[in-house]
Amino acid sequence: MDTTSTRDETGHGTLTEIARLDAPWGKELVVQTVHFDSGLALARLRIREGRRFTLIDLDRATADWLAAALDRALAPDAADHPAAR
Repeated sequence: MDTTSTRDETGHGTLTEIARLDAPWGKELVVQTVHFDSGLALARLRIREGRRFTLIDLDRATADWLAAALDRALAPDAADHPAAR
């Protein structure tokens, strides 16, 4: 993995790649950190589907919530639980 930092698309932050995964059905997932010049730091989830990109910037609380929700979704008894909101 290349950990070289680059400027983000806005020119107001620095991106560092943390992890990359070839996901099912031709998707690619990339996790990056984004350090903005203002001091704000976010995790960025980049999802590539062919030519289409989806970027999701997450603060710590949102990233923790998403990680827990994904863990619950794949738990052996997930089908027995109502959807979390």
